[in-house]
Amino acid sequence: MSFGRNISHSQNFIRSPALVTELLELTRIGPNDLVIEIGPGRGIITRELLKRAGRVIAVERDLQFHNDLSILGAENCKLQLVAADFLEWQLPNEEYKVFSNIPFNLTADIVFKLTFADRAPSDMYLIMQEAAALRFAGMPYGRNSQVSVLMSIDFEVKVLRAISNDAFEPKPSVSVVFSHFDKRSEPLILTEQRQDFRDFVVYGYNQWVPTVIEAFRGVFSARQLAIIARRQHLGGLKPSELTLDQWIELFEIFNRYVADDRKKRVRGSEHRIGLKTQANLTKWHRTRRSA
Repeated sequence: MSFGRNISHSQNFIRSPALVTELLELTRIGPNDLVIEIGPGRGIITRELLKRAGRVIAVERDLQFHNDLSILGAENCKLQLVAADFLEWQLPNEEYKVFSNIPFNLTADIVFKLTFADRAPSDMYLIMQEAAALRFAGMPYGRNSQVSVLMSIDFEVKVLRAISNDAFEPKPSVSVVFSHFDKRSEPLILTEQRQDFRDFVVYGYNQWVPTVIEAFRGVFSARQLAIIARRQHLGGLKPSELTLDQWIELFEIFNRYVADDRKKRVRGSEHRIGLKTQANLTKWHRTRRSA
Protein backbone atom coordinates (compact mmCIF):
# COMPACT_ATOMS: atom_id res chain seq x y z
CA MET A 1 0.00 0.00 0.00
CA SER A 2 1.33 3.43 -0.90
CA PHE A 3 0.60 6.41 1.28
CA GLY A 4 0.25 9.98 0.16
CA ARG A 5 -2.12 12.91 -0.08
CA ASN A 6 -5.09 12.00 -2.25
CA ILE A 7 -7.72 14.57 -3.19
CA SER A 8 -10.39 11.85 -3.18
CA HIS A 9 -9.75 11.32 0.54
CA SER A 10 -9.36 15.00 1.53
CA GLN A 11 -11.13 16.25 4.64
CA ASN A 12 -12.59 19.43 6.04
CA PHE A 13 -10.72 19.81 9.32
CA ILE A 14 -12.14 21.18 12.58
CA ARG A 15 -10.37 24.42 13.46
CA SER A 16 -11.20 24.86 17.14
CA PRO A 17 -10.28 22.57 20.06
CA ALA A 18 -13.03 24.33 22.05
CA LEU A 19 -15.64 23.03 19.60
CA VAL A 20 -14.29 19.50 19.97
CA THR A 21 -14.63 19.83 23.75
CA GLU A 22 -18.25 20.96 23.30
CA LEU A 23 -18.98 17.94 21.12
CA LEU A 24 -17.32 15.54 23.54
CA GLU A 25 -19.58 16.87 26.30
CA LEU A 26 -22.50 15.42 24.31
CA THR A 27 -21.00 11.91 24.33
CA ARG A 28 -20.73 8.98 26.73
CA ILE A 29 -16.96 8.71 26.22
CA GLY A 30 -15.09 8.26 29.50
CA PRO A 31 -11.75 7.21 31.02
CA ASN A 32 -12.45 3.49 30.63
CA ASP A 33 -13.16 3.65 26.89
CA LEU A 34 -11.11 2.68 23.89
CA VAL A 35 -11.92 5.19 21.14
CA ILE A 36 -11.09 4.94 17.46
CA GLU A 37 -10.53 8.11 15.47
CA ILE A 38 -10.63 7.83 11.68
CA GLY A 39 -8.40 10.27 9.82
CA PRO A 40 -6.98 12.36 12.70
CA GLY A 41 -5.25 14.75 10.28
CA ARG A 42 -3.58 17.51 12.28
CA GLY A 43 -4.64 16.00 15.61
CA ILE A 44 -7.03 18.65 16.95
CA ILE A 45 -9.65 16.03 17.82
CA THR A 46 -6.98 13.54 18.91
CA ARG A 47 -5.60 15.85 21.58
CA GLU A 48 -9.04 16.45 23.09
CA LEU A 49 -9.91 12.74 22.97
CA LEU A 50 -6.76 11.92 24.93
CA LYS A 51 -7.98 14.15 27.78
CA ARG A 52 -11.21 12.17 28.10
CA ALA A 53 -10.79 8.59 26.81
CA GLY A 54 -8.82 5.75 28.33
CA ARG A 55 -7.07 4.89 25.05
CA VAL A 56 -7.19 6.27 21.51
CA ILE A 57 -6.36 4.49 18.27
CA ALA A 58 -5.92 7.03 15.48
CA VAL A 59 -5.98 5.50 11.99
CA GLU A 60 -4.41 7.77 9.37
CA ARG A 61 -3.72 6.85 5.73
CA ASP A 62 -1.83 10.07 4.93
CA LEU A 63 1.82 9.39 5.76
CA GLN A 64 2.64 13.07 6.26
CA PHE A 65 -0.09 13.53 8.87
CA HIS A 66 0.88 10.24 10.48
CA ASN A 67 4.49 11.35 10.81
CA ASP A 68 3.47 14.77 12.16
CA LEU A 69 1.43 13.06 14.89
CA SER A 70 4.24 10.67 15.84
CA ILE A 71 5.58 13.23 18.35
CA LEU A 72 2.19 13.29 20.07
CA GLY A 73 2.20 9.49 20.12
CA ALA A 74 5.64 9.43 21.69
CA GLU A 75 4.53 11.86 24.40
CA ASN A 76 1.30 10.07 25.32
CA CYS A 77 1.16 6.34 26.02
CA LYS A 78 -2.65 6.37 25.65
CA LEU A 79 -2.33 7.03 21.90
CA GLN A 80 -1.73 4.33 19.30
CA LEU A 81 -1.06 5.67 15.80
CA VAL A 82 -1.84 3.37 12.87
CA ALA A 83 -0.67 4.09 9.33
CA ALA A 84 -3.44 2.47 7.29
CA ASP A 85 -6.50 2.97 5.16
CA PHE A 86 -9.34 2.58 7.67
CA LEU A 87 -11.49 0.73 5.14
CA GLU A 88 -8.82 -1.99 4.97
CA TRP A 89 -7.91 -1.95 8.65
CA GLN A 90 -9.08 -4.74 10.96
CA LEU A 91 -11.37 -3.55 13.74
CA PRO A 92 -10.44 -4.33 17.39
CA ASN A 93 -11.51 -7.56 19.06
CA GLU A 94 -12.46 -5.67 22.22
CA GLU A 95 -15.25 -3.22 23.00
CA TYR A 96 -14.65 0.22 21.52
CA LYS A 97 -16.29 3.51 20.56
CA VAL A 98 -15.74 5.80 17.60
CA PHE A 99 -15.39 9.58 17.51
CA SER A 100 -14.37 11.07 14.20
CA ASN A 101 -14.66 13.82 11.63
CA ILE A 102 -14.80 11.61 8.54
CA PRO A 103 -14.18 12.46 4.86
CA PHE A 104 -17.64 13.21 3.49
CA ASN A 105 -17.08 11.29 0.25
CA LEU A 106 -16.29 8.11 2.22
CA THR A 107 -19.22 8.40 4.63
CA ALA A 108 -21.23 5.42 3.36
CA ASP A 109 -18.19 3.11 3.19
CA ILE A 110 -17.08 4.00 6.71
CA VAL A 111 -20.56 3.78 8.27
CA PHE A 112 -21.34 0.45 6.58
CA LYS A 113 -18.02 -1.05 7.69
CA LEU A 114 -18.66 -0.07 11.31
CA THR A 115 -22.38 -0.74 11.69
CA PHE A 116 -22.47 -4.06 9.83
CA ALA A 117 -19.23 -5.43 11.33
CA ASP A 118 -19.22 -8.60 13.43
CA ARG A 119 -17.86 -6.45 16.26
CA ALA A 120 -19.56 -3.07 15.84
CA PRO A 121 -18.80 -0.11 18.12
CA SER A 122 -20.95 0.34 21.22
CA ASP A 123 -21.18 4.06 20.44
CA MET A 124 -20.30 5.93 17.28
CA TYR A 125 -20.06 9.72 17.10
CA LEU A 126 -19.48 11.15 13.63
CA ILE A 127 -19.14 14.62 12.21
CA MET A 128 -20.74 14.17 8.82
CA GLN A 129 -22.78 15.68 6.02
CA GLU A 130 -26.33 16.40 7.18
CA ALA A 131 -27.98 14.74 4.17
CA ALA A 132 -26.15 11.48 4.88
CA ALA A 133 -26.98 11.59 8.59
CA LEU A 134 -30.70 12.04 7.86
CA ARG A 135 -30.62 9.16 5.39
CA PHE A 136 -29.12 6.87 8.03
CA ALA A 137 -31.51 8.11 10.73
CA GLY A 138 -34.77 7.96 8.77
CA MET A 139 -37.81 8.70 10.94
CA PRO A 140 -38.52 10.97 12.76
CA TYR A 141 -36.22 13.26 10.73
CA GLY A 142 -37.81 12.25 7.44
CA ARG A 143 -38.96 9.18 5.57
CA ASN A 144 -37.22 5.89 6.20
CA SER A 145 -34.70 4.78 3.61
CA GLN A 146 -33.80 1.16 2.94
CA VAL A 147 -30.52 1.65 4.77
CA SER A 148 -32.15 3.35 7.78
CA VAL A 149 -34.53 0.40 8.24
CA LEU A 150 -31.69 -2.14 7.98
CA MET A 151 -29.45 -0.13 10.31
CA SER A 152 -32.22 0.33 12.87
CA ILE A 153 -32.06 -3.36 13.74
CA ASP A 154 -28.89 -2.67 15.69
CA PHE A 155 -28.55 1.11 16.01
CA GLU A 156 -30.61 4.12 16.93
CA VAL A 157 -29.33 7.08 14.92
CA LYS A 158 -29.74 10.65 16.17
CA VAL A 159 -28.55 14.09 15.08
CA LEU A 160 -27.12 15.72 18.21
CA ARG A 161 -26.47 19.19 16.80
CA ALA A 162 -25.64 21.20 13.71
CA ILE A 163 -22.10 22.48 13.13
CA SER A 164 -21.38 25.78 11.39
CA ASN A 165 -19.49 25.55 8.11
CA ASP A 166 -17.18 28.25 9.46
CA ALA A 167 -15.85 25.71 11.97
CA PHE A 168 -13.95 23.91 9.19
CA GLU A 169 -10.89 24.44 7.07
CA PRO A 170 -11.47 24.39 4.17
CA LYS A 171 -15.08 25.51 4.54
CA PRO A 172 -17.45 22.81 3.23
CA SER A 173 -20.20 23.60 0.73
CA VAL A 174 -22.70 21.30 2.48
CA SER A 175 -24.50 21.36 5.84
CA VAL A 176 -22.71 19.42 8.59
CA VAL A 177 -24.01 17.78 11.77
CA PHE A 178 -22.76 15.82 14.75
CA SER A 179 -24.50 12.43 14.80
CA HIS A 180 -24.74 9.56 17.26
CA PHE A 181 -25.10 5.88 16.29
CA ASP A 182 -26.20 4.24 19.53
CA LYS A 183 -25.92 0.45 19.51
CA ARG A 184 -28.96 -1.29 20.96
CA SER A 185 -28.38 -3.55 23.96
CA GLU A 186 -30.45 -6.18 22.15
CA PRO A 187 -31.06 -6.26 18.36
CA LEU A 188 -34.67 -5.88 17.26
CA ILE A 189 -34.48 -8.99 15.08
CA LEU A 190 -33.24 -12.40 16.24
CA THR A 191 -29.84 -13.41 14.86
CA GLU A 192 -31.27 -16.42 13.03
CA GLN A 193 -33.85 -14.19 11.31
CA ARG A 194 -31.53 -11.31 10.47
CA GLN A 195 -30.80 -12.22 6.85
CA ASP A 196 -34.45 -13.04 6.16
CA PHE A 197 -35.44 -9.60 7.47
CA ARG A 198 -32.76 -7.90 5.37
CA ASP A 199 -33.93 -9.75 2.25
CA PHE A 200 -37.54 -8.86 3.07
CA VAL A 201 -36.81 -5.13 3.38
CA VAL A 202 -34.58 -5.02 0.29
CA TYR A 203 -37.25 -6.86 -1.71
CA GLY A 204 -39.92 -4.40 -0.59
CA TYR A 205 -37.85 -1.34 -1.48
CA ASN A 206 -36.84 -2.56 -4.93
CA GLN A 207 -40.03 -3.58 -6.72
CA TRP A 208 -40.50 -0.15 -8.35
CA VAL A 209 -44.22 0.04 -7.64
CA PRO A 210 -46.10 2.87 -5.84
CA THR A 211 -47.06 1.12 -2.59
CA VAL A 212 -45.75 -1.50 -0.21
CA ILE A 213 -48.92 -3.56 -0.70
CA GLU A 214 -48.20 -3.75 -4.44
CA ALA A 215 -44.54 -4.54 -3.75
CA PHE A 216 -45.52 -7.74 -1.93
CA ARG A 217 -48.40 -8.74 -4.22
CA GLY A 218 -46.49 -11.79 -5.44
CA VAL A 219 -45.53 -12.83 -1.90
CA PHE A 220 -48.65 -12.49 0.26
CA SER A 221 -51.98 -13.82 -1.01
CA ALA A 222 -54.67 -11.36 -2.07
CA ARG A 223 -56.64 -12.12 1.10
CA GLN A 224 -53.56 -11.65 3.29
CA LEU A 225 -52.80 -8.31 1.64
CA ALA A 226 -56.37 -7.11 2.17
CA ILE A 227 -56.16 -7.99 5.88
CA ILE A 228 -52.70 -6.39 6.20
CA ALA A 229 -53.84 -3.18 4.50
CA ARG A 230 -56.80 -2.94 6.87
CA ARG A 231 -55.33 -4.11 10.19
CA GLN A 232 -51.79 -2.74 9.84
CA HIS A 233 -53.02 0.49 8.22
CA LEU A 234 -50.65 0.11 5.25
CA GLY A 235 -53.11 0.89 2.46
CA GLY A 236 -51.60 3.44 0.05
CA LEU A 237 -48.28 3.72 1.93
CA LYS A 238 -44.94 3.66 0.12
CA PRO A 239 -42.12 1.50 1.57
CA SER A 240 -40.40 4.71 2.76
CA GLU A 241 -43.54 5.75 4.68
CA LEU A 242 -43.59 2.67 6.92
CA THR A 243 -42.26 3.04 10.43
CA LEU A 244 -39.68 0.59 11.73
CA ASP A 245 -42.36 -1.06 13.87
CA GLN A 246 -44.56 -1.54 10.80
CA TRP A 247 -41.70 -3.17 8.89
CA ILE A 248 -41.10 -5.55 11.79
CA GLU A 249 -44.82 -6.37 12.12
CA LEU A 250 -45.08 -7.01 8.37
CA PHE A 251 -42.02 -9.26 8.52
CA GLU A 252 -43.51 -11.24 11.42
CA ILE A 253 -46.69 -11.83 9.39
CA PHE A 254 -44.53 -12.93 6.46
CA ASN A 255 -42.62 -15.35 8.70
CA ARG A 256 -45.72 -16.90 10.27
CA TYR A 257 -48.23 -17.07 7.46
CA VAL A 258 -46.53 -17.07 4.05
CA ALA A 259 -45.91 -20.45 2.40
CA ASP A 260 -42.31 -21.54 1.82
CA ASP A 261 -42.61 -21.52 -1.97
CA ARG A 262 -43.58 -17.82 -1.83
CA LYS A 263 -40.86 -17.02 0.72
CA LYS A 264 -38.32 -18.21 -1.86
CA ARG A 265 -39.22 -15.18 -3.99
CA VAL A 266 -37.89 -12.93 -1.24
CA ARG A 267 -34.90 -14.90 0.04
CA GLY A 268 -31.58 -13.85 -1.45
CA SER A 269 -32.90 -10.42 -2.50
CA GLU A 270 -30.08 -8.50 -0.83
CA HIS A 271 -27.47 -10.55 -2.66
CA ARG A 272 -29.26 -10.44 -6.03
CA ILE A 273 -29.96 -6.72 -5.94
CA GLY A 274 -26.47 -5.99 -4.64
CA LEU A 275 -24.93 -7.82 -7.58
CA LYS A 276 -27.24 -6.01 -9.99
CA THR A 277 -26.28 -2.64 -8.50
CA GLN A 278 -22.59 -3.51 -8.75
CA ALA A 279 -23.01 -4.56 -12.39
CA ASN A 280 -24.71 -1.25 -13.19
CA LEU A 281 -21.93 0.70 -11.48
CA THR A 282 -19.28 -1.25 -13.40
CA LYS A 283 -21.09 -0.56 -16.68
CA TRP A 284 -21.37 3.14 -15.79
CA HIS A 285 -17.65 3.43 -14.98
CA ARG A 286 -16.69 1.69 -18.24
CA THR A 287 -18.90 4.06 -20.19
CA ARG A 288 -17.39 7.05 -18.42
CA ARG A 289 -13.83 5.89 -19.16
CA SER A 290 -14.57 5.35 -22.85
CA ALA A 291 -16.43 8.65 -23.25
